Amino acid sequence: MRAKDLAPLAGVPRPFLSKILRRLTAAGLLTSQKGHGGGFSLAKAPEQIRFVDVLRAVDFHPTADHCLFGWENCDEGNPCPLHPEWAVLKEAIEEWARTRTLADIQRGDGSFFETGDATGF
Repeated sequence: MRAKDLAPLAGVPRPFLSKILRRLTAAGLLTSQKGHGGGFSLAKAPEQIRFVDVLRAVDFHPTADHCLFGWENCDEGNPCPLHPEWAVLKEAIEEWARTRTLADIQRGDGSFFETGDATGF
């Protein structure tokens, strides 16, 4: 699928989507082909692409330590009021991202979007 066709389906501006697609390609999650008939497709089967790999490719790290209140010195030794609850939620997000793949979100017909299939979006 071409970025210009995917952008409206994803509801994001094309320049932003292009940056994300380049990062996913660099991470080996997508392949890209230029020219007529070109576009992006999955580099692996959907069941081989975990969400943690996608998140890492776009520099989102659910394990990043930061305080929900914005406290500079919030950690295990100096926790803010939400620290214990955030730790539980963060672990749940990490577990979900490690154990879920693109195949887990496919539609019953095997496609991710109305216009594509499991390997070509």
